[in-house]
Amino acid sequence: MECGCILKSTSREFPELLHKQQINSKNYTDISYTGASSESYVRWGRTSCPGGASLVYDGCAAGNAFNKRGSGTNFLCLPRNPEFKKYRSGMDTYSGRIFSVEYEIIKDKPYSKKFHNQDMPCAVCLTRKRSTVLMVPGKINCHRGWHKEISGYLMSEISTNQWSQSEYICVDESLESLPGGRANTNHAVVYPVETVCGSLKCPPYENGKELTCVVCSI
Repeated sequence: MECGCILKSTSREFPELLHKQQINSKNYTDISYTGASSESYVRWGRTSCPGGASLVYDGCAAGNAFNKRGSGTNFLCLPRNPEFKKYRSGMDTYSGRIFSVEYEIIKDKPYSKKFHNQDMPCAVCLTRKRSTVLMVPGKINCHRGWHKEISGYLMSEISTNQWSQSEYICVDESLESLPGGRANTNHAVVYPVETVCGSLKCPPYENGKELTCVVCSI
């Protein structure tokens, strides 16, 4: 399976390098250097960027297996065409591990169950003339003066897991999946996130509701 990491444009050589890396990606949009301020973010669950943003690269979401205590806790957007340098074939005991991220949509909410056990794509997007990108949990609209990039739902590792933890990510509301990714490997997995009353004040929060999110720029 072909299977973005947050990157910023800092020189005129950067767009050329990305073009070489993404020559086989049908979703790639050529990026020219303008010298204007810009920011980047990962669009989880999609292979393209919203209007007004340029695609740096697309790939597959990856993270640690749910039943492993070690390795990283953050999710990465791995490019479709990796480049290797020094390596030794075969799995080493003393190494970190990374796996493709799989959707766990059990109850047909907030996404359709057709995405259950499918692998998650991702896209690294560059938004022009912006200096800051912020993910706001619990909102679907940005505060006044901010530009809305995408909105969706918060997802993470399941809360009852006794092994690994993960970060919370904002997954696009218009979900996509990777072709041929229904193997149900159950390595790195994400579930919708629900609010819990008692520690959270209810109202305004409500117990057991899937939490929304929005990515804003300014």
